[in-house]
Amino acid sequence: MSRTSDAVRRFSAVFDEVGREAVTRERDRRLPHAEVSALREAGFTKVTLPEEYGGGGEPPSVLFELLAELARRDPNLAQLFRSHFSFVDRTVLAAPSPQRTRRLELISSGAIVGNASHERSAAKVGTLATTLSDSPGGLVLDGTKYYSTGTLFADLVSVAAQDDDGALVSALVPTNAAGVEVIDDWTGFGQRMTGSGTTVFRAVTVTEDAVSRRLTGGPSHGGAFVQLVLLATVAGIGRAIVDDAVQFVQTRTRTFSHGSAATAREDPIVQETVGRLSALAFAADSALAAAAAGLDESTTAQRSGVSGEPLRAIIEPVEASTTRAQLVVLPSVLEAATLLFEVGGASAVDTRLALDRHWRNARTIASHNPAPFKARALGDLLLNDVPVPGWWSTGEA
Repeated sequence: MSRTSDAVRRFSAVFDEVGREAVTRERDRRLPHAEVSALREAGFTKVTLPEEYGGGGEPPSVLFELLAELARRDPNLAQLFRSHFSFVDRTVLAAPSPQRTRRLELISSGAIVGNASHERSAAKVGTLATTLSDSPGGLVLDGTKYYSTGTLFADLVSVAAQDDDGALVSALVPTNAAGVEVIDDWTGFGQRMTGSGTTVFRAVTVTEDAVSRRLTGGPSHGGAFVQLVLLATVAGIGRAIVDDAVQFVQTRTRTFSHGSAATAREDPIVQETVGRLSALAFAADSALAAAAAGLDESTTAQRSGVSGEPLRAIIEPVEASTTRAQLVVLPSVLEAATLLFEVGGASAVDTRLALDRHWRNARTIASHNPAPFKARALGDLLLNDVPVPGWWSTGEA
């Protein structure tokens, strides 16, 4: 049994458990606090943590397959761990230091890390309105963040800010610290239970050892990593579409007078549709796996001490393959989410089935990093040898 297959087997029971009421949660918008706790207890939050810290020591490719399988049950759960696993990844790959050790020990103890990076402020692109300032009492954090995915379920939140010198920094803050307010106000039509709402920081005291500089100039596969978490989630939605199509058709007893068989499952038109759904999911899975393999290579190189330009030469193709994967995974699953309704009649739109959730969830994730911009960047690489950007930010022009 391969390492990936073994990991999927080990977590399949808890994935089934947390996915059991996914459709009900979708209809009722019930936040999955209990499900996040179950995944923590099962060791899922430590799956990429080095074994010497009590983790699974799994490479990125195994993580992304696990996230796809989790998303197959509930894509909200897969996406809400995006910042957590990104934090683990960059901490594992950081240079040895007391801060690195403390942070890995926090993950080892079961801590979950959320996100507070993006804003809806008037700050210019590449700058932030959130500040980390010196005061007589020490460092003080002030600001408002949105798209704080996962923070509702987290013990700690990684906050992007600017210090008094204008440098970009990151502060690791307990979500229950005085002055931190985590608000469940995400109003997107998809991925409704990811906790992607507002987080407010009002004069939050921050210790020196909780702060690190945000490095955006050197080679890093961090941009590809967070994108692949999203693509793994969408690939999982593709698998769920096939699952739902098969279950719907196999249990369907009614057919059309102008159909081609006595039952839906024997109808060649329906069979063709299900086959196409399977192929679209296969395309998404294959693209995800190809890009994830590059991230494994980058991880191995960094853990063996490769840095600087040699590391950049490894990471740039990873960014390009991740972009290519985005341009395959997203349209494939979005097409499948619409094609799914061709397997049945009006009963397929019954709100009790919530089959529309697949398109809404995939479309919401696809909007995080607009594909046309990435396609253009890929074209610029091929035509003008301009590397695909590994990091990007939003703000006023």
